[in-house]
Amino acid sequence: MEFLMKNVAVMMNGTTTAGDVFVRNGRIVSIGAPASAPNATVVDFENKAVVFPGFADVHVHLREPGFSYKETVETGTAAAARGGYTAVCAMPNLNPVPDCMDNLKVQLSRIAEGACIDVTPYGAITVGEQGEELADMEAMAPYVVAFSDDGRGVQNEDMMRKAMAKAKALNKIIAAHCEDNSLLFGGYIHDGVYAKAHGHRGICSESEWGQIARDLKLAEEVGCAYHVCHISTKESVEIIRQAKARGVDVTCETAPHYLILTDEDLQEDARFKMNPPIRSAEDRAALIEGIVDGTIDMIATDHAPHSAEEKGRGLEKSAMGVVGLETAVHPSGQARRHHHGAPCGADAHGIPPPLRCGHGAQGGRCGKLHRIRSESQLHR
Repeated sequence: MEFLMKNVAVMMNGTTTAGDVFVRNGRIVSIGAPASAPNATVVDFENKAVVFPGFADVHVHLREPGFSYKETVETGTAAAARGGYTAVCAMPNLNPVPDCMDNLKVQLSRIAEGACIDVTPYGAITVGEQGEELADMEAMAPYVVAFSDDGRGVQNEDMMRKAMAKAKALNKIIAAHCEDNSLLFGGYIHDGVYAKAHGHRGICSESEWGQIARDLKLAEEVGCAYHVCHISTKESVEIIRQAKARGVDVTCETAPHYLILTDEDLQEDARFKMNPPIRSAEDRAALIEGIVDGTIDMIATDHAPHSAEEKGRGLEKSAMGVVGLETAVHPSGQARRHHHGAPCGADAHGIPPPLRCGHGAQGGRCGKLHRIRSESQLHR
């Protein structure tokens, strides 16, 4: 089967150019109209479509091993492929937690059996993600993209310092879920307009940015490569911006839902519940500005599926987390329009910076994202 896609914007090496794409048997044969394609089905997109290399998502929850009733490697990677992703990095909040080689082998086996795209796991920072003892980072280092206790913040400063020192010695990244448990007070949505109007317990912004500030001081002290997961507050953006200006080796991500929703959009159901929570309009504006000026390096989905029963208990009692792999790209590119209707920081083809540099096969313009991709073999 042959297809000729005419008049599309083609993303290559971080830039977009107009052209045609010739596909035979599911593979791209040439970019630019072929000399002869008499058997091809021709589709003229009239300069209204963009052809990307596969996207890479550095933050997904594939739920295996341990939680296959929520998702499996097979279904999760199928969703990723449907959304345009050809490589993902899988988080370690599993059962068993990949905190040693025996446990990691269980996850690697599931990946080998079920994945239809490239999947590279994270190793845990601490045993069981409990924050009390370092995981066997040295044994796992050749097989993981980075180390994270995602789903939980590392509460003890000395433990995080030790983890960073070990990661530096192994030439690995610490990817932190930043959350200070002492500031949560049972909250489950942002401590803002909606929480106050409807009597819900709120999660303050400092529970995120306070731990980011702590970790950035440690990263600067230790010299560790440090990545901040799913930032959601204006303070987080500014703290990371200042750290980058000082030369700290830091990158960060946000997620599509933080760019398109605010807490004023919340409703009384769990479609709007994730951790960190959807925050204020000021926070959303700061995140978009962080994308424009390069403070935020990438958009990750934080794809986190649950069962229908777990998400059917209402806003207060439902599990935190939403799916996103199949739907992330469009809202990420169109989150908020700036300056004469062009998407935030967009080029002439309307492609914003995170999508220009966030694709998989030919990426490399986002600093440490390039390193994450390289380590997870996304360039092979």
